[in-house]
Amino acid sequence: MNLLNLYKIMKTENAKKVVENYFQAFKNGNMEEIEQIFHEDCLIVSVKENENRKTEELHGTYRKRENVRQFITNILALFHPKEFDIKRIISEENTVVAIGKFVHEVKSTGKLFKSDWVQICIIEDSKIKEYRFFEDSAALLIASKK
Repeated sequence: MNLLNLYKIMKTENAKKVVENYFQAFKNGNMEEIEQIFHEDCLIVSVKENENRKTEELHGTYRKRENVRQFITNILALFHPKEFDIKRIISEENTVVAIGKFVHEVKSTGKLFKSDWVQICIIEDSKIKEYRFFEDSAALLIASKK
């Protein structure tokens, strides 16, 4: 194995570990650790790009580490997480793709929101620099109707 291949393997393993650490911190409810896992100059896109997202609105664009807490707060304000299963984490160099399923109770209706999901992260300096999360937004609309 040459040095370049070894470097790529180490970079891939490190990137995957960063995302695994994020999932563990989220599961543990450790907001400070979650914030530190994100790069100071991060980009978070929840389902759709929307720079004009209202503060309490979950889906849209968040920029910079200081908005990570708002992103997580918005998730927890909308949902009671019931199940969160990670089916697979795929990593190549600094790109990590996680695939899974979740079930959340929508707080405003008490209905269950079930979805497959995909999360794509770009890792830089051992931090999440770019984070994109995709879910079944049509299923959320249905579960959100009173």
